[in-house]
Amino acid sequence: MHILNKGFLIILSLLLLSCKGDELPILDFSDPFGDSADNEHPVPDLKDSKRPVLISEQSESQALIVDSLSKGIMWHWKAYEHLSSSQAAWFKDIDEAKAVYNQEYVLITASSGGAALIRVSDKKIMFYTNAKGSPHSAEMLPDGNIIVACSTTGTPDGDALKLYRVDSENPHVEREVKRYNLTFGHNVVWDKEREVLWATDDQNLYTYTYDNTNPDDPELTRNAEFFPLPDVSPHDLFPVYGEDKLYLTTASHIYIFDIATKTFERHAYSKANIKSVSDGPADFGTLIIEPNNSYWTNRVTNVMGSSVFFKDTYRMYKARWFIDNPFSYPSDHPYRQSK
Repeated sequence: MHILNKGFLIILSLLLLSCKGDELPILDFSDPFGDSADNEHPVPDLKDSKRPVLISEQSESQALIVDSLSKGIMWHWKAYEHLSSSQAAWFKDIDEAKAVYNQEYVLITASSGGAALIRVSDKKIMFYTNAKGSPHSAEMLPDGNIIVACSTTGTPDGDALKLYRVDSENPHVEREVKRYNLTFGHNVVWDKEREVLWATDDQNLYTYTYDNTNPDDPELTRNAEFFPLPDVSPHDLFPVYGEDKLYLTTASHIYIFDIATKTFERHAYSKANIKSVSDGPADFGTLIIEPNNSYWTNRVTNVMGSSVFFKDTYRMYKARWFIDNPFSYPSDHPYRQSK
């Protein structure tokens, strides 16, 4: 009976592999870790990929988009292909990449100093700066300005949120227009319904109101209410897809913050030092970056333990589904810039 059941599962797996379209599950790999070299699925164009994944990767100083079925790379951006060697050095250690503006742009930060907004179609740099202070996340504000979270504690350039003006005619921005102290700044998430920015320091989760009534003098104001963190060393903060909740990763666990009840709940898959969490529609699965060497990994997995993408030489730091983010941005979200 055991042999028959095993045979049935094998046949079922093969049938799943033959599925096409949106019904194809994420658990559809040809070996236990999804690393088979003879994957027969062709690499699609980016526009045709059903489940693309956006990855920040440090061995080649790049942001890349891979197709999770074929394991093929469909797009990449490497600073040294577009900037001088001295400026490219700002992007040596890319640690965050987010899809913005209806997936037509990618917002990038690097712990080596850089932050940039890249147009996907032609890889044009719309904005870039050397924020310094180990940037770990950035976010688009409604008027097209950008906020960057800098994490390095105890340095003049770290422990801060930095507000930048964006003007594609002058993409290189020397410095921020405003700076706000934030110890151990690792994350920023815009909440379009409440019109606030979420961010953590080393102890609390905060919201900020953004006022751009005077475009020449935009301002962030921290709101009085804050939420004590359930754990130390907060890292990733990202929306739970389709819900009014936020993922939070820490040194010990993954949590979900329910905005309505203002409570943190430990996620069922709760491991230490997870660098990023990303989910999507129900059949996508939840991606995680779980370091398997120092602070990085050569394998993107999901919470079911399946390998989504693997390359032995890669040092991947964060991974996101390359899809819409309805928590932060409207469904029609054209590129904007502040002049």
